[in-house]
Amino acid sequence: MERKQGEIKKKENLRSDKKMIETVSKKINRHFWAKEKKSYTFEAIYLFGLIGWEIGVPVVAMAYIGLWLDKNFPHQYIAWALNCMILGFIIGGYNAYRWIKKEKTKLDKEDMK
Repeated sequence: MERKQGEIKKKENLRSDKKMIETVSKKINRHFWAKEKKSYTFEAIYLFGLIGWEIGVPVVAMAYIGLWLDKNFPHQYIAWALNCMILGFIIGGYNAYRWIKKEKTKLDKEDMK
């Protein structure tokens, strides 16, 4: 009886050892990956700023176009500035989506190497 309990404890220890080895190897891999990507924080800040520009520039440009349209072609029911800003937001969002998708595929290809 005691012998069976000893064998069971050995098997449990082996399982926990395997889990520990897996955990440690994952942490080591993450550590080396982080060392390779030293400037990842600055890269992430850069990406957020770039996405802001991707959306902001079309919105502002379309707002100015809308103001010009309101001034030169006034209409009782249509607010050109608002409609153009919405269009600018859609265009900017689409540009940002395309750019993010392109960067994601680039990162996926790097991970596959």
